[in-house]
Amino acid sequence: MNPKITKKISYFAPIGLALYWLILLKASAMPESKEGFILQSGYIKYLLGWISIFLLSVGLAYVHYKWVFLKIVYHYSPAIRYLWSSWVSVLVWLIFELLQFRTGHFGGYIDENILISLLVLILILLVAYIGDYIRTKQLQTKLLQSKSEADLHALKAQINPHFLFNVLNTVYNQASLEESPNTADMILKISDLLRFSIEEAPKNKIPLEKEISFLQNYIDLQKTRLPKSPKIELDFQWEISPNKFVVSPMLLMPLAENAFRYGLSLSHPCYIRLSAILEQQTLKFSIENSNFAVGREGLGTGLKQVQERLKLEYNNQNEFHIQKNDKTFSVQLKLNLGN
Repeated sequence: MNPKITKKISYFAPIGLALYWLILLKASAMPESKEGFILQSGYIKYLLGWISIFLLSVGLAYVHYKWVFLKIVYHYSPAIRYLWSSWVSVLVWLIFELLQFRTGHFGGYIDENILISLLVLILILLVAYIGDYIRTKQLQTKLLQSKSEADLHALKAQINPHFLFNVLNTVYNQASLEESPNTADMILKISDLLRFSIEEAPKNKIPLEKEISFLQNYIDLQKTRLPKSPKIELDFQWEISPNKFVVSPMLLMPLAENAFRYGLSLSHPCYIRLSAILEQQTLKFSIENSNFAVGREGLGTGLKQVQERLKLEYNNQNEFHIQKNDKTFSVQLKLNLGN
């Protein structure tokens, strides 16, 4: 969808609605008596009309928040976000026409129906923004709870990192002396992973290159655990040019971890295909694997945490899609790193 076209539409829609109302107001410059209309239609019918307005407002507020507000206002694409004002114009026009139908298109009620339409629109938008505020607070609370639990587990399992680094360096030197390059390389990668988790993971943002390097080390270690078998297909493509972008640490690792955990089998043909591409300021990350977790319902803890972190840290700057069936499981992530 072309952003320029949707941007023009977003300007014309409210202008067209305003002109439509001006024409109606001019045509009803000499209205008939409102009291006469009420007497003709009956007070009960008129009262039921107001009740209908209230129910309509509640229904539209719910539908607008659940099916429109969250999908347009926080959409990754600017072209979709430009449709927001157009949708609002269509919504208030729909409310106005329903009010006009309620009053039998009586000329004396046009100005009143316009005012009521705008008030109902304000109510609908207010409900949407309040609901979004509550949703964001709930996400923040859940994230803080998850962080507190993670901190508690880290404290329980805490070990002096310098001591562990020294032990790993000793084992690395011993492996090098014994001419075991593969073992030495594994130890070095483990040391790098540990250092990253201690020094980089607590930060809010880190360079993208460090995040990718951490992920590559993790994948390399996982590959060393696997036997050489024609049944296992591994395909990893990295197209990350030197850049100055930053990203939340350990955001991508749970996606790869999920693939290695549920996508491989020693007795059946299986595969993992990963692609990480940086195009201008957008990181396109996709991973597809065999699905050997058919009986598992919902998403695992790692994927849920990634979803929650994306909503909180990259609210309208990402696209995150999960597709799964009995044979395959795939994740596509587009992350705007420009803001």
